[in-house]
Amino acid sequence: MPTVEQNLILWGKPDGWKDDGDKWSVKWGGTDLEWWASIFPRIRKFLPASTILEIAPGFGRWTQFLKGFCEQLVAVDVSPACIERCKERFASDPHVRCYVNDGKSLAMVEDRSVDFAFSFDSLVHVEADVIAAYLNQLGKKLKPGGFAFFHHSNLESYRRSIWLPKAIGRPQPIGADAAKPAPMSRSLWLRRRLQSKLTDWGLVNTFDNRAESMSARIFRESCDAAGLDCRSQELVNWNHGPSLIDCFSVVTPRDGKTRKPLRLLKNPHFMDEAERARRIAEFYSGGSRD
Repeated sequence: MPTVEQNLILWGKPDGWKDDGDKWSVKWGGTDLEWWASIFPRIRKFLPASTILEIAPGFGRWTQFLKGFCEQLVAVDVSPACIERCKERFASDPHVRCYVNDGKSLAMVEDRSVDFAFSFDSLVHVEADVIAAYLNQLGKKLKPGGFAFFHHSNLESYRRSIWLPKAIGRPQPIGADAAKPAPMSRSLWLRRRLQSKLTDWGLVNTFDNRAESMSARIFRESCDAAGLDCRSQELVNWNHGPSLIDCFSVVTPRDGKTRKPLRLLKNPHFMDEAERARRIAEFYSGGSRD
């Protein structure tokens, strides 16, 4: 269960972002393909938006697209290195403002100022207390009628079945400087290989650093406590195997009217989207423009 401080160590080093995070989109064939094939179709009804808040932008992998859909974009990250890179990368975009926070609060964002809040492929690594803190903040920061799209972990739903893959593939030890992993031993390498094979055969994937205390159910409970309505949730697989270890949740401030029923989708074929996008792009990239 990584803390905010541990996540800062894990994701806050510039040398881990040499390609601005594009390596995490390789299964789609590139960051632009992941955006247009898998992310934009899920959030297009909320865009354009006057003010967009992006939580945990990293080095701006999605910021580069979001900034074209708003008059003002506020990017907030716990990592000073990430915010420094975003400021450098978007220096020519005066409507993009970037801030370092404590990993839980949004004090730099005005109340009732956000039309659309977004986080993708970042908050899957934070535990339930962090998600609850951000939702409590969004209950104050979203405008009436505003929406938020959160990508978070659903690993807690598999709490009774993750003990075996965890036992096989124990976390890689941290080096003496606490900033980078120690060299991987042969026994650890063999356990990782076995874990990967078992996951491909249907065992729960536990080696993508997903938060173990977070689930779709717990997210909904945190929404209730924050005065938010969770409108929809899509449970998806990620990288390896069919287990629905991730969740995309859409929330909006509670308006006092009759609450709409939750729309729930179980999608064990999410990674097939990535494969299709990559194959189609590869096929057409082989042709000429003539």
